[in-house]
Amino acid sequence: MLPPASSSKFTNLADPVFRLTMMRDCIRAVQAPGDLWYPLLNLISTFIDGLASGPKGGTRAAYVRYLKAHFPDLCSAVGAETFYERYRNAAVHEFSLKAGYAIGRDSGLKGAYTDTQLISDTGETITLLNIDRLVSDFLSHVEGLLARAKTRKAP
Repeated sequence: MLPPASSSKFTNLADPVFRLTMMRDCIRAVQAPGDLWYPLLNLISTFIDGLASGPKGGTRAAYVRYLKAHFPDLCSAVGAETFYERYRNAAVHEFSLKAGYAIGRDSGLKGAYTDTQLISDTGETITLLNIDRLVSDFLSHVEGLLARAKTRKAP
């Protein structure tokens, strides 16, 4: 057994400032190399799970409500249910995306959250999610939450 230690030596995941800072800094770190777009989708999807924090058996409903409340542009473009099913579930549970869905970059999507694209060699039409836009909107959301959390902690 390790010797006793003060609780001040440990981080508290229940502390909103610590938790939100960790989310923000993790996204920034994974974003920095410039080509880790699938891991960014996976992280953002799971971080939203943590922010939505639905009761046992109510994860889906809480997640969809959270998306609608805090990511209206995403919901308008792809739909909260579609994001949950086609992107979040596939990313979190299968380390994949559902057939017909893909990740795109802002350079091709020019600011749009989603667009469709024909795959010439298969004839399939896919829906592209602008990961750059999702990252930007998520970071903006977390910064807002962090600012409010810091204000509440101020003496």
